Amino acid sequence: MYGFRITIGEETKWPLILDDQSFIRHWDQDTIHVTQWSLHKFEKDKFWIDTPNFFLAVEGILFNRDEITQNLPQMDVSAWRGSFACILVNKATQEIEIYNDQIGSHMLFWCKNANSIYISSDIFDLAHVSGLNQPNPTYMETILKRGYANDDSTMIIGIQRICAGQVLRINQGKAQKETYYQFDNKPLHAFNDATLAETNRLFRQAVQRVVRKNEEYNLRQFYPLSGGLDSRMVQIIARQLTNEPITNFTYSQTGHYDHLLPHQIAKFLGNEWTFLPLDGGDYLTEIDAITHSTQALVNYNGPAEIYYCSTQFDWKDVGVVATGINGDNIFSVETDYEHEIERLYSLSFAGNGLGSPLVLQQHTETYSPFCDVDVLEYVLHIPLSERWNYHFYDKWILRYYPEVTQWDHKGENIGNRKIVVPICGRNIPLLDLPKRIVFNLIKRLHIHDFYLEKEGESMNPYDTWIQNNQALRESITNYYDENKDLLLPYPDIAKQAKQMMYKSAFYSQCAVLTILSAIRQFKESSRS
Repeated sequence: MYGFRITIGEETKWPLILDDQSFIRHWDQDTIHVTQWSLHKFEKDKFWIDTPNFFLAVEGILFNRDEITQNLPQMDVSAWRGSFACILVNKATQEIEIYNDQIGSHMLFWCKNANSIYISSDIFDLAHVSGLNQPNPTYMETILKRGYANDDSTMIIGIQRICAGQVLRINQGKAQKETYYQFDNKPLHAFNDATLAETNRLFRQAVQRVVRKNEEYNLRQFYPLSGGLDSRMVQIIARQLTNEPITNFTYSQTGHYDHLLPHQIAKFLGNEWTFLPLDGGDYLTEIDAITHSTQALVNYNGPAEIYYCSTQFDWKDVGVVATGINGDNIFSVETDYEHEIERLYSLSFAGNGLGSPLVLQQHTETYSPFCDVDVLEYVLHIPLSERWNYHFYDKWILRYYPEVTQWDHKGENIGNRKIVVPICGRNIPLLDLPKRIVFNLIKRLHIHDFYLEKEGESMNPYDTWIQNNQALRESITNYYDENKDLLLPYPDIAKQAKQMMYKSAFYSQCAVLTILSAIRQFKESSRS
């Protein structure tokens, strides 16, 4: 994982490999040792400033770079806009501040021992240099249950994450993590035409930030396009904001809605379009590589698709990838007022939304306009009752982008949604309720073999693949059999994992393989 390797205390040799896509630079002062390992992209944004008063290093992209430059070092990091992590050293006081951006886009892990404090963008490297390699049973249970962590914990006891809007302050050998930026959803804006207009302005500004950054560096506009609404809206607006060619890429089971609809949209926009079929699920065998890319933070199953894509494309001249990640969680809520912000942080910023961006950070930067700070700060203050069940989302589309309504969304007409009922924090269409009840009973009773998604029903019909693809089935089974003894020190988890491998759906089996892969790789890192 590209980014920082920092030691405060005894100097440490980090295991870095220089390739033709990357560069390495170092900075040392007394007991502070900073290494940055980064891609040869967006280099003007990656500050490396050493003055008599301070040292500043940045990883990522900055959309208001000029404003930041003019106000260094006084400008509060909360006013920065982009996808970044940074370290700031006050040379007079020797105080060190390590920041993650407001939504936690970049990985920063940290730990300490009697002699040193270590910070790294790569948890496997951090485990290696710190000597920490004891798996965290509570974390493993979380992955098995949910598929992702929703806090600052990690797979290894003693290693924590610096998450969204957090800063690690280090002074005189003592480290304290604090929150410097926090979103809230207090209703501030009445829902009216002016609200829609301002939302539209801010969202277009967010898309424009990506487009202009790519134009600045003369990099390709290369964006994912699915059958969902979020990526569709990003692409509609991106097409309006640049005359440069845009290439969309789509990955799905052949013949599925997520294959056919993006082709129609790309053709309508005049974009180039490329499709990668996921048929058969062979891409799901790259367990270790995916778990490593995602820092063992999520079930490898989800990011496996984008990992497969990353191996098929040449990313050398690709710019910031504009995604639609988390759009539904912000423009159309599925929870109540009291839990919205908690869900945003745990699911979107710390949890499942991390998978694909972490994979793509091996090649470039990613950015979701829905998670742009200015967009979030405005939309989250629109009353939640107005954002319920696509009401606000559809109103915005109908007002400014009516051409989008020529394609349905989830089988519904935009602006004419099904009646929904709130159940367990989710909006369930009333007509779908019987089907959902049956499906959940099947999951609870572990009789999923009697119900397999048909290939046309899902962009990735895992259980059908595992049933019909013998090579995939054997690969998954063999991986479990070869590594299951790693769970022997944790009998309760071993028992749960065995039950999931033999009685649960494929998604749950992948969660078992994720923790096995992580334990295996941490042990190998320790031995090396």
